[in-house]
Amino acid sequence: MKKEMMKYMLMAGMAGLFAACSSNDAFLEENTYGKVFPDEFYRNTDELELANNAIYDKFNQTFNADYAGFVVALYGADDLTTPYSANTSYLQNDTYVHESGNYDSKNGWELTYATINIANGIIENYRKAEGAVSEEHLHYYAGQAHFARAYMYYWLVRVFNRIPYVTTARIPDRTMPLSSPEEVYEHIVADLKLAEEWLPMTWKGIDEQKAGGGAFTKGAAKATLAGVYLSMAGYPLKKTECYRLAKEKAAEIISHETEYGYRLLDHFADVWAITPLLHDEMVFSIMYNNVTNHNVRAPKECRPVQFGGWEAFCPELNFFHRFPAGERRDFTFVTEFPLTSGWYTTEPTLPWPEDTPMLPWEQMMFAHPYYFKMWEAEGLAGENKWVPAGDNDWYSGRTSLVIRYPEVLLIYAEAQAMADGTPDALAYECINRVRNRAFAGVGTRLNDLQPGLSGEAFRDSVFVERGWEFAGFEYASRWFDLIRLELVEDAASETPVHSFLPGRSSRDWPISTPPTHDSYFLPIPEDDALLNPNLK
Repeated sequence: MKKEMMKYMLMAGMAGLFAACSSNDAFLEENTYGKVFPDEFYRNTDELELANNAIYDKFNQTFNADYAGFVVALYGADDLTTPYSANTSYLQNDTYVHESGNYDSKNGWELTYATINIANGIIENYRKAEGAVSEEHLHYYAGQAHFARAYMYYWLVRVFNRIPYVTTARIPDRTMPLSSPEEVYEHIVADLKLAEEWLPMTWKGIDEQKAGGGAFTKGAAKATLAGVYLSMAGYPLKKTECYRLAKEKAAEIISHETEYGYRLLDHFADVWAITPLLHDEMVFSIMYNNVTNHNVRAPKECRPVQFGGWEAFCPELNFFHRFPAGERRDFTFVTEFPLTSGWYTTEPTLPWPEDTPMLPWEQMMFAHPYYFKMWEAEGLAGENKWVPAGDNDWYSGRTSLVIRYPEVLLIYAEAQAMADGTPDALAYECINRVRNRAFAGVGTRLNDLQPGLSGEAFRDSVFVERGWEFAGFEYASRWFDLIRLELVEDAASETPVHSFLPGRSSRDWPISTPPTHDSYFLPIPEDDALLNPNLK
């Protein structure tokens, strides 16, 4: 207990120290790194561990801000819309009206660069501990820093495209130019290659606290690198040779999945249960404790107001209508609601009477279904899912599942088919494993993808499968898939050209200006663009 408390005290202390390195208004504010850490720092295990804890603390803060950060860009996908019209940050991105003054985008931008700043400090200085720390452990610290920096830049480049690439922990001057996405991706790949070389497969026997949850590992680095290669194969780089690299990297994990300890859980609902905090489907996760370090992936965000929710997001209608029947669909959505006097109360009488009428989603205030994944994570399952969210249910101690093993399987399936022209047996096996798990509980019926598809037809099937598997604000977002395959414009149309796209319903928010390729990326926050005209 004392050790755990000390860990959080150190993390909080480091977060405070590094606050001087990330501006309240702009990440380019002049506060030199030297004022925070003297040259004598990073010289032993304790100091490296202190800096390393700060990376995890700021990393967690960045992705804690899911609904107050730049991931509001994900509303551009056709699996998400927002009932909450009063929040212009959400609605802007849902209707492709991107503004540089968007508060949520600015918040995510600053937190991400703050994390990068801490990682840069370790990468620049960890060699000062030579002699006091073994080479193996120096690599562990540097590997975690390289992974964190790569992952943050991976988000930035996919959300903003052209960004400043900062490699120093000292605040750069205000004339720093933008880097091209190709340059940024090259740096990301270099960082991840070091991370996969230096990080352990597991932290067991090395650092039991890290083994207990959410630390960066070799498998996380390989899986992220496979996803990076898949992104590079699509828009805007269109480096199609990267399909083969994505295929090979994903295969390195799949061929050793037992050693890594990765598998699909038997049932889709099991993935989202509140316990255990870690399970075998997690390749990379972020741990929270609901006391000093909570996150906002919590019930209020996706619950209707009648049950104490904020209803920040729900599915677009045509995406919901296309979703195939089965256990995955049953768990992904809530489609009917008990019509009782318990509405608008914090303590309804449970259980509901057996004759309680159920109100279909069509008769709800916003006339949409809702996503259910986060309800389960807080124990709101069974009849308890109708308990209105309480005052504290806007935050959570649940684990955030950043990379799930199905993503690795589907990366291989798509990348192999595109690299070789036709899907091989392993590609079919990968997608069918995901599809069969989605239909668990539907008797003995399997839902295998039929053989004989061309490479592009198979890719389209994988795209569709990814949309169903990761629907509803997961990190393997459909938004990024739409961008790399240049499908945003078609997905936003009510009559899409591609038959595998559901199209936008006329009952969702109207789009005044249809999206173009310029809509794929957010503008850099205006505060920083004003400080440095090169960022415009």
